[in-house]
Amino acid sequence: MSAIITSSIHSAAKVITDGGVVICPSEGVYGISCSLFNETAIKRVIAIKERDISKGLIIVDHYLACLKEYLNEELIDENVHSLMQRMWPGPHTFVLPVKASFKSSALRDNHTVAVRITNFIHLAQLCKDSKVPLISTSANISGLPATSDLSSLDERLLDRVDLILDLPCGGQSAPTSIYDTLAHKLVRKGPAWKDND
Repeated sequence: MSAIITSSIHSAAKVITDGGVVICPSEGVYGISCSLFNETAIKRVIAIKERDISKGLIIVDHYLACLKEYLNEELIDENVHSLMQRMWPGPHTFVLPVKASFKSSALRDNHTVAVRITNFIHLAQLCKDSKVPLISTSANISGLPATSDLSSLDERLLDRVDLILDLPCGGQSAPTSIYDTLAHKLVRKGPAWKDND
């Protein structure tokens, strides 16, 4: 294994800002992350996971304002804004439309992107220290199980990333909620999503 193993969020953030790829804890399982603004790194993440590029990836940050300039606000109505304000930061993912001018391999085929504004302390701090929105996808080969146990990570992944952030995951036992803002539909209900929302 060639990856650095560290508990330093600062060190992980430096690898990300330098264009690298890291494995880091998230709310429920370990994830693979890199900068949203480094296309080479994003393509590495997709290759590391052996993932279909058309599926898109999740973008994570600690504060929605960091992403607003890339979102197509004209297609996001007031009800959705209100819902996001109530549910974020938290373990909820919203599928949002992005501006046509924004190009990224993280986008889905319909020019939308899945966004989560996290309140998980380690991941939020990594976003802050990196000073960029992060790509986030579970640390597993596509089709195989994800894990919250660092020692259970697929050895193939350990050889393909630059750094492993050795800090615990957030203990969430189920995947995050996913809400499609264009269809106004809850695609997947996760922890802390209230039925009346």
